[in-house]
Amino acid sequence: MESAKHDVQRKTLDERNQISDLERLRHSCAHVLATAVLRLWPNAKLDIGPPTAEGFYYDFDLDHRFSPEDFKTIEAEMKKVTKENQTFERSTKTREEAKSYYAERGQNFKVERVDDIPEGEEISFYQNGDFVDLCAGPHMMRTGNIKAFKLLRVAAAYYRGNEKNPQLQRIYGTAFKNKTQLSEWLDAQEEARKRDHRKIGREMQLFTFADDVGPGLPLWLPKGTVLIEELEKLAKETEFLAGYERVRTP
Repeated sequence: MESAKHDVQRKTLDERNQISDLERLRHSCAHVLATAVLRLWPNAKLDIGPPTAEGFYYDFDLDHRFSPEDFKTIEAEMKKVTKENQTFERSTKTREEAKSYYAERGQNFKVERVDDIPEGEEISFYQNGDFVDLCAGPHMMRTGNIKAFKLLRVAAAYYRGNEKNPQLQRIYGTAFKNKTQLSEWLDAQEEARKRDHRKIGREMQLFTFADDVGPGLPLWLPKGTVLIEELEKLAKETEFLAGYERVRTP
């Protein structure tokens, strides 16, 4: 399982009020994902599920290890939730009510997240169907407004991004206003993967990667070494013609 690249920072209320329609859609889709996962794995513990530049994610803690093979089942359950056209209903609780609500359900991460909310700020929840989540919103009116989504990958993510904390499972997904936009985005991602220099370089046997060398550092193979030497030769010739002199540092 890959490691999550980053955690999304909690937005202020002003920032939330300014989010785009697409972010609102993706945020709502994250809730639909959590709804589906809890239907399939009722003992799952929940953390957060924000929108991202790519789409959205939700963090879970459970014994079952997610894999891409689970995505078809989860997506099918998500489609059921959208077809039920559940309304997103907002409610509020006091700080103690909110913590008690989650403590009774064994959702310890959510209990701690309540304390992230500044004093004086309203503690709000959004409910769709039987699923209730600590959330400042905003959301779509109904789950039926979500027409096109796709789960992308699963990654390991430490709670609050701290390696001393429990390691959660993060499911990434994306959502668009319609299936055409989703299909176009997925096609573009596939083309980008085909043109990824890391993939092409390995296929052409120019370089490889090894943990002994260092994370992300290429180990140049014979073919790649020839290219580097030719580029260095060209650089030296160009510098000489331009009147530059070379120096070396330790």
